[in-house]
Amino acid sequence: MMIMNRLKELRIEKNLLQKDLAKMLVMSQNGYSQYETEIRDMSTKILKKLANYYKVSIDYILGLTDINTSYKPSKIINISNNMNRLRDIREDKDLLQKDMAKILNMSQTGYSPYETGFCDIPTKILKKLALYYNVPIDYLLYLTDERKPHKRR
Repeated sequence: MMIMNRLKELRIEKNLLQKDLAKMLVMSQNGYSQYETEIRDMSTKILKKLANYYKVSIDYILGLTDINTSYKPSKIINISNNMNRLRDIREDKDLLQKDMAKILNMSQTGYSPYETGFCDIPTKILKKLALYYNVPIDYLLYLTDERKPHKRR
């Protein structure tokens, strides 16, 4: 299932218009429409807001699972902007940044800012990371401490 169908499905289930979501996300209706039509990539901030609003996992929004429930919330509060969880999970697998970059088919210079939090992670990369590590995207983004994903598609 494509993202646009999942976002549209969630919006329609709540009897909302695109302009309603746009208002909640503090953006234009056209901007939100571009998420549903996959013209525009969603930031992790927007993904988190939508997952929280709909009470579903980011994996569900991005079509990695058909289970439409959220994970148990993380106990970690006030996390900084850096993505130490990405570093920790990579190091648990005895991988270097250059190894992860190769797996993602990118340069180490391109990968490093994701891990340090200097750059937002595109949804395509988030999906690849979650699938490679077999963890929920919600885990990577500190929304949950659960490492086991819902059943994958």
